[in-house]
Amino acid sequence: NVSAAVMVLMAPGGKVPKDRSWKAAKVTMAKVDSFLDSLINFNKENIHENCLKAIRPYLQDPEFNPEFVASKSYAAAGLCSWVINIVRFYEVFCDVEPKRQALSKATSDLTAAQEKLAAIKAKIAHLNENLAKLTAKFEKATADKLKCQQEAEVTAGTISLANRLAPIPVTPALDPLRVLTDDAIVAAWRNEGLPADRMSVENATILSNCERWPLMVDPQLQGIKWIKSRYGEDLRVTQIGQKGYLQTLERALEAGEVVLIENLEESIDPVLGPLLGRE
Repeated sequence: NVSAAVMVLMAPGGKVPKDRSWKAAKVTMAKVDSFLDSLINFNKENIHENCLKAIRPYLQDPEFNPEFVASKSYAAAGLCSWVINIVRFYEVFCDVEPKRQALSKATSDLTAAQEKLAAIKAKIAHLNENLAKLTAKFEKATADKLKCQQEAEVTAGTISLANRLAPIPVTPALDPLRVLTDDAIVAAWRNEGLPADRMSVENATILSNCERWPLMVDPQLQGIKWIKSRYGEDLRVTQIGQKGYLQTLERALEAGEVVLIENLEESIDPVLGPLLGRE
């Protein structure tokens, strides 16, 4: 009975053998090492339903008891105990495994939920940070507006007072270039390669006097040639997207160097926004 129960439990693919006699059992156990290895490596988590159904009558037999079998054969008692414990393990496994899978899924869902929550919190923190910046900008703009209004009122008062005074003489045909530059400066520019036409001189004057960094539309490359000649080795030339261009800008900011960014497209790298806005 013990050997027959072993044959039932180990039936491949649930094909329970009809011949479970002692003679058939001896054939199964003939190769001892192989037989012991199959017992040790038995897939106890996946037992075919046919095997479970066929093993029930053996387990219900009062004599199918390791202690009773031990009085006949210690080896058979070991096999009897193996059969009983394998079936018990499988029954417990079938009850516990769904719970273990449910726990694993719940743990996975919790982890995903925590990650989602962390992402949401990070987004909220980012939005709050942006809100604080926008609020600060709005308050500054409001203060600037109030200041401008006050200055406008003062200026209007000054104009009103000035209108009461005698007319002030103004130089006729006043040329802004004569105010912002002179012949010596223009001559130096020409020596540096600036074309002699008035538009080039006006552009050079704007570039030399403006408080913000100028954008140059220079299809003939005349302005580029003049700027490179004017600043020489002190000029740092780079392009957006070029390797190390941000480091070039950082070093130039620290050292007060002049930077020329060539070949700008329709949009500018957002990282330059604070710099161009003098923030």
